[in-house]
Amino acid sequence: MNDISTVERTEGGNAAAHAHGDFEVICFETAGRLEADGQAFGCAQGDAVILPPLIPHRLLSGSAVRVVLDKALLPLKTALHVPAEDARDLCDAVARALSYGSTDGRRRDGVLSAYGGLIAALITAYSSPDGFSPAVKAVIEDAEKHVSDPTYSLESFIRTLPLNYDYVRKLFKKEVGATPHEYLTRARMERAKSIILSGMTNRYSDFTVTQIAEACGFSEPLYFSRVFKKYFGVAPSLYLNGAGQ
Repeated sequence: MNDISTVERTEGGNAAAHAHGDFEVICFETAGRLEADGQAFGCAQGDAVILPPLIPHRLLSGSAVRVVLDKALLPLKTALHVPAEDARDLCDAVARALSYGSTDGRRRDGVLSAYGGLIAALITAYSSPDGFSPAVKAVIEDAEKHVSDPTYSLESFIRTLPLNYDYVRKLFKKEVGATPHEYLTRARMERAKSIILSGMTNRYSDFTVTQIAEACGFSEPLYFSRVFKKYFGVAPSLYLNGAGQ
């Protein structure tokens, strides 16, 4: 979730209209035009356009850097044009991601994962406040605040809301595309992957599986390892040699 699956430069006029299943950010290095869902955007240098999944689009002119975020769960529902004065942080993160995208190895993957999270956070900040309903936003915020807490009960938090538990769960699934539990588990798995790829140590050596589990809100290392393998296809101890390189 929020990983950068693609980061590259692109030129206007080189592609037909197309759509992705993931969020895309296009930061303009020169002035240009972009067509999205039948609407044309005239963009100055430094502007950005954020494209939610499944919106047909094409770059008509100009030079830009594009980033695609894998499986991002974000509140934006329509294409959003962000002017240069507001898009500075977003385009800076995109440019920095591009500089690491052409390198190899462990450091690249960890840095790109971090920039993917930053870009997703910035997109959320640009999104209209009604992108998610208040109840869903409350669940997301509380879950993300307790990603590292093994004593945290997401179910207990939902039951503190002044709404029926099943209603909140169904509303969350409808707006986010995952249940609250699935969202929290996915966030914890992304944190575990980031820790492994970052090369963090416990002073003497790489973090043990038990330490990574605890840092990601799991009190049982064996259960953490089973969940990790379900998500990434390999055990945490083998991730760097398997999917991480």
